[in-house]
Amino acid sequence: MRDNTPPILRPMTASDIRRYSKKSQIRRTDTDFMIPAGRKDFSIPKEIDAGDLNWDCQIHPHGTLYFSTEQVTWKDPNMETSMVQITVFTDADVRKQSNSDAIASCVTRLLGQAQISGHLEDTLTELTIDLSTNAHGELECKYYFVAPDRRVLFWEDDFEAKHLFGEVKGVTSGHIKYAMEAEYWMHRELYPNDCSITLELHRELQAMILHAYTDTIFSEVSLAPFDTEELQRALSIVDYLHGIVNEDSTADDQYIWAYARLMRMFTRARFSNFYGEIGARLGTDHPVYTDDNSLDRRPIVKLFNLVLFGSPSSHIRKIDSVWVDQAVNRPRWKMFMNGLTSEWNGLAIYSTVMLAVDISFLAVPTIDQRPAAKIALYISSLWSVASLVVSALLAQNGGQHDNIDRATAFMTRMTRSLHGKENLAIIFSLPYALVIWGMVFFFLALSLVIFLSTNVTTWCTVGPAWLLVIGFIGWPVWAAKRSPISQSASLLWIGRKLGERDVRTDVN
Repeated sequence: MRDNTPPILRPMTASDIRRYSKKSQIRRTDTDFMIPAGRKDFSIPKEIDAGDLNWDCQIHPHGTLYFSTEQVTWKDPNMETSMVQITVFTDADVRKQSNSDAIASCVTRLLGQAQISGHLEDTLTELTIDLSTNAHGELECKYYFVAPDRRVLFWEDDFEAKHLFGEVKGVTSGHIKYAMEAEYWMHRELYPNDCSITLELHRELQAMILHAYTDTIFSEVSLAPFDTEELQRALSIVDYLHGIVNEDSTADDQYIWAYARLMRMFTRARFSNFYGEIGARLGTDHPVYTDDNSLDRRPIVKLFNLVLFGSPSSHIRKIDSVWVDQAVNRPRWKMFMNGLTSEWNGLAIYSTVMLAVDISFLAVPTIDQRPAAKIALYISSLWSVASLVVSALLAQNGGQHDNIDRATAFMTRMTRSLHGKENLAIIFSLPYALVIWGMVFFFLALSLVIFLSTNVTTWCTVGPAWLLVIGFIGWPVWAAKRSPISQSASLLWIGRKLGERDVRTDVN
């Protein structure tokens, strides 16, 4: 039993609603339930009379039960102006009288404060309330008001909005409106009943999706929160919903939820990318902060490039392109992880082949006569096993970071440590570097078997082929290491020589 102490009022946001994180309340027990003869009505009661408030039972498209009630009050405490319709939402079980009474008390206090403050200037206003118990055992009433026409939340207390921004820094008073609108659409996702889908909203969402779809087709650094295939499906959904758009009717909850989910994700993307600001992000690889140091020289990467065959530099560039300003773009992250997983799976195959070749070579009887070659094969086998194990571990762990929230948490945790991104690039480089080292030692073992032979014929026939192989291996390595400037200079030199030859030919 609760005492008569009024609940503590605390502001919250729509993202703070605990609907999807609350503990299960259904017990696994056998139920004895006798159905009376002839009973045909098994529906949930549509209304609950709980004293001060009469609640309507609503079922969310995901299946959860929540409650709403409508109140009509004056805009001011003197009752001299027009009336305001207030719709109150809650996830608390108001079938318990104590919960309903606590919420009724909170509603009365909040509406009284809003009247005195003059915050009820909109004709339609919504209020969401969530009951919880704090660490001291005190009952808290968390709340937020909603102005649907403005797509914003507001409160009767000063609200610290820092946690609304996430990892987005440098937010201005004009920029915050997109964070607030994203919270409004989150609220509409949670409570989609009794809402109309206007033609203006339909056109707004359709234009957003069409622009994002076009941008993803022609740009590799599109800021769209979905990939091309997902945007095509979203556009098909919105085109299908065009037939139900009617300014004078209330749409089904499922339709409203679909609009709200898409609008929230696009609006949140606008907030993260500083949409409407002078320094707005124009591509996924475009940092907006002046103190970004992603392009600084990294000595640790240069050091490990020597032993990992330049792979850390390649991976650090990829990480820099997906982890920009402490944020992850969902489609680009999916492409990044799919590319890494494919790479690791392919390297696992190479490692398996190399291991089989090493074991087969060790089974050759004459290899015992070449101790140095045998040692090189042992080392090659170890590198191949290490590459196979690391590839399997990374591929398995990579599947756990496909969700954007988990990916962001993972990258935040990794990059906040010393040399965080550098360490990540080195780890991602290990499967490739290990299998290359396995190949190097296998080639060394093969070379020792060839050149430790006393047969001069073997030297004369295999030696030139060995040099040719060395040249073919070194050629792409040398070409990859050359700078674009030196490559351009070489092309100009070749073009000049060809021109001189053509001139001499014409003279002759």
